[in-house]
Amino acid sequence: MFPAKLTTMNRILRFSAVFGATALLSGQPVFAQSFPAVGTRAAGMGGAFVGVADDASAIYWNPAGLSAGSPFSFVLDGGSSDAVPDRSQLGHENTSFLVGVAMPALGLGYYRLHSSTVQRGITLVPEDVALSSRNLTAADELRLDSLITHHAGITLVQSLWQGVAVGTTLKVVRGIAASTSIQAGTAEEALDAEVSELLGKATNKFDLDLGFMAAGGPLKVGLAVRNVTEPEFETVGDGRELVLERQARAGFSYAVSEKWMAAADFDLLTTHDAFGERRDIALGVEGRIVPRAMVRTGFSFNTADVSEGGDARRAYSVGGSYAVWGSAYIDGHFTAGNDRAGREWGVSARFVY
Repeated sequence: MFPAKLTTMNRILRFSAVFGATALLSGQPVFAQSFPAVGTRAAGMGGAFVGVADDASAIYWNPAGLSAGSPFSFVLDGGSSDAVPDRSQLGHENTSFLVGVAMPALGLGYYRLHSSTVQRGITLVPEDVALSSRNLTAADELRLDSLITHHAGITLVQSLWQGVAVGTTLKVVRGIAASTSIQAGTAEEALDAEVSELLGKATNKFDLDLGFMAAGGPLKVGLAVRNVTEPEFETVGDGRELVLERQARAGFSYAVSEKWMAAADFDLLTTHDAFGERRDIALGVEGRIVPRAMVRTGFSFNTADVSEGGDARRAYSVGGSYAVWGSAYIDGHFTAGNDRAGREWGVSARFVY
């Protein structure tokens, strides 16, 4: 059934799968850059994209998705998000940038993620304590963590049989990690404070992502595991380690008609953000309303028990695309929700041939 002599690509994919399965059994992360951190089109669908992933953003979302994608695609994408509840001591801000080019069996890409997180330091105050009972003029010691990661990688895809493929993105990650204690009353104050002297320590690490995609008729089913090796980046001074959490997400998409598609994703592992545990479910739709324009919308929510008050992340997304010329699209999206979801926006230029 399988050839006796494996090609170089087969050897790399087999090594990645074994390495990934071993890594899944070890280590507990302490820092997160959320799974839906990159991709305007994906964010417009609420983050339900693992079972879609048919353009160059698949190098991030699901490497195996390239097998069922276009013969050639190019994506240039940028976005920003923040969740800083009013008068809270918890919050985070994130920015992203991605450039990728892909064909069904090969992809090349680079993306940059910058995450700043504020959490309580030595002075601990329960989240459910009424702020009106505290002296808001007094500044507490908060911890500000900053992690900038540059990911440069190559994506390799191998078809196992008709409609079924596996893929991996092998990448070098350059992380710049910094952490400091800061006197501030709220997370907003901490993020707005002058931190020009917050110097980060740069470290280079190897990492990989894994993907699986099965397509048959109108249905596609995908699985993606990111940050398999959980690379660690040491900060200056206190020597704390900011670790990229391993993330695993499954998803599917279904072509309801020639013009409309529905999708759903769900996290397989619990990760963490500034507010606690996170395990998301995402639902989204995408459709063509006129020959040159598409619309999309989605909803995501956190199923993990993130606080005693149960104020879990809930977010709603809207987005669209317009073909400015042939197969060249401009995409945009906006996401908003409750305090823990915050706000997010993104724009991208996408060419699909």
